[in-house]
Amino acid sequence: MLECFELAGHEDPAVAWNTFTGTWNWAAPLGPSLSADDAGVGSVVRRVPGGFSLSGRWHRPSGVRPEWLLVSVVPDRQRGAADTSKHEPDLFVVAAKALRVTDGTPVSTSAFELTDFYIPAGLATHTTGTALEPGDGGFFRTAVTAMALGAARRLTEALAALDPSCEPAVIPAGRAPAASAAELDAVLHDERSALAAALHGIPETEGVNARPFTETPAAVHLERAGQVARHVVTATYERALPLPARHDGHPLVRLVEDTSPILQCMRFAVELMPRHSDIPTRKAQTR
Repeated sequence: MLECFELAGHEDPAVAWNTFTGTWNWAAPLGPSLSADDAGVGSVVRRVPGGFSLSGRWHRPSGVRPEWLLVSVVPDRQRGAADTSKHEPDLFVVAAKALRVTDGTPVSTSAFELTDFYIPAGLATHTTGTALEPGDGGFFRTAVTAMALGAARRLTEALAALDPSCEPAVIPAGRAPAASAAELDAVLHDERSALAAALHGIPETEGVNARPFTETPAAVHLERAGQVARHVVTATYERALPLPARHDGHPLVRLVEDTSPILQCMRFAVELMPRHSDIPTRKAQTR
């Protein structure tokens, strides 16, 4: 599974992300979603750079104060809202502390209204996807982290292919695209190998006193791999900055934008979602 999702992220980060989030409702373990108020204004979602903008009125379950909330979208046909078909995300993860009323105070009532509330693309999924269960945390974290590692590898290859033809003084010694890409790709290779060994339970060292990787929770290895993927994406972009912009924009911009939702979701998956399971379970074994 690690290899499959890594290859998908490498081939096309945007397609990998859209396919994954369209197939799996990964936010389902958070619990019931907040549905739009049928008696009030219908909810509206529209795409904006880097994510989505939500407007509408929702009901908050009484007596429930979770850290993260699921906000579901129902089209407002009277106002010609954007199409929320199965091809568009209609379920969004929102930090409860981010919900504020107009004067900046937290939302505490059972009903609240949002106007042009920004949701990053990586915190959106589909209600039509197969719902993951609380015990599928290992599958979720592994899949998203693997896609991030693959996307980061794709970026290093794109960096290596850039034309370094600019003033010699602009690029520091040893920071030419090919050299930088080789350095970052080596970091990724080592991290992918270590993560694969951890998930397969290969011992860290040889000999009688060898300690299996499985003594350390897989979630810890996934968190480290995610940090490395973020570092490589950031470093790759930074090292491409001195290169001249092309007629269609700065090099690597599209790939970085396509990778951003995966990185956003990976942070949620690894750092914030309850760690119900450290080892991929049924979904990883059967899909």
